[in-house]
Amino acid sequence: MEGLKGAANAKPHLSEEQILLKIGMVSKFGAPDGLCIRANAVLGSLLEQGHEVHVFTQSKSVKFLPPENIHRFAAVQLNPHFSVDSIFAPRTIAEKCNRYGIEVLDVQMNSGTTEFLLPLFKGSLPPLVVTYHLAYSDAESFIRTLFNIAEKASLYASRRYNAIILVHPFQKKVFLRNDVPKEKLNVIVNGVDTNLFSPRDHKKDNDIIDFIYVGRLSYDKGVHILIQAFRAYHKKDPRSRLTLIGEGMLKSLLNDQDSGSIRWLGSIDHSLVPRYLQEADAFVVPMSIGPLTASMSVLEAMSCSLPLITTNAADADRILSPSEGILVKPESVPAVVDAMHLLAKDEKMRTSMGRQCRERILREYSWKKQIGLIEDVYRRVIEQSRS
Repeated sequence: MEGLKGAANAKPHLSEEQILLKIGMVSKFGAPDGLCIRANAVLGSLLEQGHEVHVFTQSKSVKFLPPENIHRFAAVQLNPHFSVDSIFAPRTIAEKCNRYGIEVLDVQMNSGTTEFLLPLFKGSLPPLVVTYHLAYSDAESFIRTLFNIAEKASLYASRRYNAIILVHPFQKKVFLRNDVPKEKLNVIVNGVDTNLFSPRDHKKDNDIIDFIYVGRLSYDKGVHILIQAFRAYHKKDPRSRLTLIGEGMLKSLLNDQDSGSIRWLGSIDHSLVPRYLQEADAFVVPMSIGPLTASMSVLEAMSCSLPLITTNAADADRILSPSEGILVKPESVPAVVDAMHLLAKDEKMRTSMGRQCRERILREYSWKKQIGLIEDVYRRVIEQSRS
């Protein structure tokens, strides 16, 4: 989003007929994942629109807001992505909402235990909107079992909210299949700051083929497949490199032999990611979960005009066209290697696919469009609560 650094002091861009809101957000911030990227993007956009926003969080750092608008509760962080929160958090949130006149509370589902308890306090809270982030696994493995458990718990909690925002159309059929009322469901996809995540504006000064991945270094993202595939590819094409950005358990797969061919940067500031995407030739994510375009890093790579190599999981064949990337069989190292060879040897194909990816992001995934839809959901639940 343009101008996020000055979002807290930005002047409203609303017409006189539009009413500014007092909005509460319950979310983690600062973790290296798509949920936090979206939460920060929505927060910054709401401030740019002139709304008053208060944040309720277990995170130590929150951008854009003055200290008096940040309300923290105690939590035990199980990993960078999920926490067990204080049982007193819902009561604290209810008290602060009453004190500051919060009109609607947007809860980012899948960040902590508070999201499961808040509906029990609905009588003391403003209307509740839940933004649902969890993906669904197609992997026949322990990963799928874990995601299915999380899915069932989250579905049970979500149906008690006044409205549900889904980050991808694929999720809607899951909710309908579990008897969640259709009128509660609102599909509002992730957006991209297309000015920040833009194509490189110069020709590469070397002939190295650069593959890149951004995200958790985990099995559900297929990073183990990616590392094995790149090692096999690199043996046949030594003038190649793989860049990994992110943290996770699978960084242990890297060894001294990968030095020079695999560049692991760890977790870096989100604003620095475009620089590395713009250096690359293709984005590779052989994930076993979906939906594909619910992944912020995938959308950001497409915005930088990178073609994709990914797996045909969770309706990916309906999302990614053949003109934008290559779909491979899940859990297949040889299939990823073949796709790498195909893109590496055909610069014209890479350029064409990358251009199509960029055009699709500009057409369908701008934050300006998505934030207007989110505001519509807020206003609707507020109006319903007053009628």
